[in-house]
Amino acid sequence: MVTNVKLVFPQYFLLYIKSRNNMKNGLVSLVLWLLLIMILLHFAIKTPSLFTYSDSPFLSNSVQSVRADKLVANYFHIGNFDNLYVIINSSSYNQALQEIYSNLYLLNNATVITPNDYVSMLKTEYLSYLGLNEKNFSSTISQLYENLTRLKLYLISNFQYFEYQLNITFGLPLHNFTSNICPTYKENFDKVNGSLLEKARYAGYLTFKDPFLFYFGFNNYTNYTLALKFLIQFNNYTSLIERILKTQNITSVNESNAIFNNITTAFNLSFHKGTLWLFIINIPSNESLTNINQFTESLRNAYVIGHLAYYAQSAYYTQSNVEIIDITTIILVMILLVLLVRSIVPILILISSAGTSLLLAYGLMYMETLLGYKIYYISGLVAPPIVFGLNIDYGVLFIYRYFEEINKNNLDALLYALKNSIKGILLSGISITIGFSSFILSPSALLQNIGIALVTSSISALIPAVFFTYTLLLLIPQRYLSFPRRKLPSITDIRQRYLYKLSSFAVRHNKLLVILMLVSIVIFIFYFPSIHTNVNIDEILPPHANSLIGTKVLNQLYNYSIDYIILYGSPKANYTLIYNLTKTLIDQGNLVYGPMSLGSQIIVNNSNLYDHFHQGNYTLLIIYLKYPVFSNGAINLTNWLISKGFLVGGDNAQRIDIVNNTVSTYFSYTLPLTIILIVIYLFMILGSILLPLRLSLTVGLSSLLGAFTVALVYNSPYWLSPLVIFALLFSLGIDYDMFIIIRLFDDMKNDDDINNAIVRSVENTGLVVTTCGLILAGAFFSLMVANMRFLQEIGLGVGVSILVDTFVVRPILVPAIISILKKYNFWPFKARKFLYT
Repeated sequence: MVTNVKLVFPQYFLLYIKSRNNMKNGLVSLVLWLLLIMILLHFAIKTPSLFTYSDSPFLSNSVQSVRADKLVANYFHIGNFDNLYVIINSSSYNQALQEIYSNLYLLNNATVITPNDYVSMLKTEYLSYLGLNEKNFSSTISQLYENLTRLKLYLISNFQYFEYQLNITFGLPLHNFTSNICPTYKENFDKVNGSLLEKARYAGYLTFKDPFLFYFGFNNYTNYTLALKFLIQFNNYTSLIERILKTQNITSVNESNAIFNNITTAFNLSFHKGTLWLFIINIPSNESLTNINQFTESLRNAYVIGHLAYYAQSAYYTQSNVEIIDITTIILVMILLVLLVRSIVPILILISSAGTSLLLAYGLMYMETLLGYKIYYISGLVAPPIVFGLNIDYGVLFIYRYFEEINKNNLDALLYALKNSIKGILLSGISITIGFSSFILSPSALLQNIGIALVTSSISALIPAVFFTYTLLLLIPQRYLSFPRRKLPSITDIRQRYLYKLSSFAVRHNKLLVILMLVSIVIFIFYFPSIHTNVNIDEILPPHANSLIGTKVLNQLYNYSIDYIILYGSPKANYTLIYNLTKTLIDQGNLVYGPMSLGSQIIVNNSNLYDHFHQGNYTLLIIYLKYPVFSNGAINLTNWLISKGFLVGGDNAQRIDIVNNTVSTYFSYTLPLTIILIVIYLFMILGSILLPLRLSLTVGLSSLLGAFTVALVYNSPYWLSPLVIFALLFSLGIDYDMFIIIRLFDDMKNDDDINNAIVRSVENTGLVVTTCGLILAGAFFSLMVANMRFLQEIGLGVGVSILVDTFVVRPILVPAIISILKKYNFWPFKARKFLYT
């Protein structure tokens, strides 16, 4: 047990305290603070521009999507580039293309893929997959054009021969002639399948080697005037060549179908609709988000879509939201302080201290980036409300203690206020920091990243709240603290009478209230897994974002995202598995490129396809999903593939892995570790095991209520929202409980009746706790002014949780539980003397 103040306060801090009446030292301290603020300001301004928005840097090498992507890159050489889909609204193709090329310099090593380029690439790929030589293939097509032209001219000049072909082809099946007139036709007719018309046409083609017969039937073959006119006007050689190749053994009938079906599909891909023109821009996968934003802003009447475009737009709007949130937080906190404190000077002190804390937090984050730290955007966004809320909490506790000592006419009011408030501030600050540090100990890289920001924020809030506030109070005469009022703000008001009645009611009905609390917790825990979350991109983008609007337009045009499936072993070893999977995906409307298919066409037993998609004993399937990247459809289909045990790579798979890994790690590892660390720390300080366990139980109730509020209002919240609510409440919720417990120990020195002591503690701390609760809740409610739904969800969830914690849990449930436990609140040891020192 600590019995000496010197063990609590380091020697340098004691020297600092002893200079309280020395104006010269106070001025020196203020100058040093101002110098620090100027230095921090330079770094803090740059910090929001360093936020990282992509999930991929926080994926460990052990997750399945990373392993899949590495195999795809190493063995199949795919993955060093990404695509932007640009939709230009222009009256002509040339104008649209010129608009892109005039701004392409803003991107590094970018390549424009036009519709013609895309179709040409598809054709080359298909021929390559099937082992065909494009030069020979093109030569074959050219020869067919020439031969068909000659055939047409010959038939026109010898039209009676064409009449003969028509009569044999369509007359024999109708028994208008005897079969002896053309035995070859009869043989061909008997060996082909299909309807009567299909058999007649195909048998005629095989007999006479004349593809023009495909354009006639039973109802018009005797109309010789029409037939002659048809031959003279015919020019649709492309369609005719396709029909011919389907009947020739160039590779095989099925493989020929695959080539032309896919090329036709490519031509039919909607790269143009009305005045909308679609272009694909190939860029490096590590392209700067700033460059992408500049490119997007420079284009006129255009949309830029793609997962990198989403992240770039999210970065742009997040930075603008940070400014709005900071300003709103300051205004909202000032309004609350005016209403609650009602004196200008203390308000200015609190705001100055909070602003200094925010500069310190962002400045430290900037310095951490120099050591390799990447600031995940969530980490940067939650920093302002945490810093503002905690700093003002500590500041209000300090200043109200100062007012209390002044009203007692204590000559050393500032020193005594600091000594009395430092217990609660340090106890709370250290416990919050320990709670946040559990994130750093997490196996999840993303949670570690968030943890570093949270610990930085909590420390940044603590230091100025004590030292900077003390410096300002040291320099400001007491008579100015009440301006514009004559008297200092009262340390008692109507809120204390309200809290006295609530806590007295809680003590009288303690058993009923505790039963209701436990039942509520059980119900919330039971239904908590039923909260459906989403990973929709519109959660981190405002509704008017360019890429979000563009996605809706892209749905009407080219509409695919890509998954990569890796199988161990050869295609022959996995034949049944690959065939069934390929057929299932194609039947669902997706395109599959692999050892047994090209696009929508299944091709079996093709050695060229086997060789192309089998490298190093790994088999690759490239799936073009019929949904945009990160959409519900794409995520659900990718999730289904993963659930079937396939190793799946690509942007959708990475998104799923970061979500599943982060959420499961937090609730199965990080949250329990947070509770354990806080319980151990408070046990060491308080000497009680039940007090920290009771604290965890009540904070858990507030967190669950906040999560359910978000689910009720937003139906399906963003996947990070419940996690962030729990993470913040299980650290920030400690504050007010510790204020009450410390006051309880002080009050019990004069009264052994624990019921009276807890009621009095709630009453005496009520002004501070309710003031701090309203301010901290207000700081988080400021997130709701953002035009991004995810931030609104966090603001609502955390704000509601803090209000419940402030006005329900602390004044009602805490007294009820303490009055039931009585002496067991302090089991197994009595409160340590540290709390009285």
